[in-house]
Amino acid sequence: MDEDIRAVEEAVATLESAAVEHDPAAASLQSAVAAAVTHGKPIREVAEAAHMTALEVLDAADAATYPQHSLQPWMMAQ
Repeated sequence: MDEDIRAVEEAVATLESAAVEHDPAAASLQSAVAAAVTHGKPIREVAEAAHMTALEVLDAADAATYPQHSLQPWMMAQ
């Protein structure tokens, strides 16, 4: 199994076992997803490993890569 995908799956397992909603596990999953996408892993494969939709994977990767520049609905209208 690929190292990036394994990291995503481990982050999902950590997040699922976390009791606190704002646990660092969420940031860990986001980072793992962003790393996998950045390393060229297929979005469908990352989404499957993360138990996310492809759009959620793209959003997580975007938010991890550009934390200060996440797209807001009003930005899309321009």
